[in-house]
Amino acid sequence: MGNYKGDDRKEAHFTTDELIDEMFELLNKYYKDDVTEYLENSAGDGRIIDRFDKPYIAFDIESRRDDIKECDYLKEKINYKKGRVCIMNPPFQKGLKFLYKALKESDYVVSILSQNSLLNIDYDKVWCDEIQLWRQYDFGTCKAGIIVVACRNKKDTDKYEYE
Repeated sequence: MGNYKGDDRKEAHFTTDELIDEMFELLNKYYKDDVTEYLENSAGDGRIIDRFDKPYIAFDIESRRDDIKECDYLKEKINYKKGRVCIMNPPFQKGLKFLYKALKESDYVVSILSQNSLLNIDYDKVWCDEIQLWRQYDFGTCKAGIIVVACRNKKDTDKYEYE
């Protein structure tokens, strides 16, 4: 498939234990006391949802398990729920679309995104509690520059240093 960028191209870079551990460290560092439910919008083979300790909803374009609803997450109607945390490793081509939709449905998001996403996050709307840069991370199927981010919707009282 090389450089093919069509919408029917399916990315499948499964989340490693190392990255899942890091995502849960960020979750525990910033949002642990507020969690009521989890959302995994690109659940893949369920590696992340296997770590959830509270109720969850999970989606993927190709369900590999009964507890993962097969659908196009970006077209799925999901109501906001207080205390919900989305933990995700979405397709890199659509990472920011997944992020912005998850922030409408959840209070917090912990995500793996492409490094390019770092430059394109709308920092007027999104508050990043922490951004980690991981250079040339080896997913086994490819190496990619990624970020691991813990974020939420920005409040009026939140100010970045550049503001």
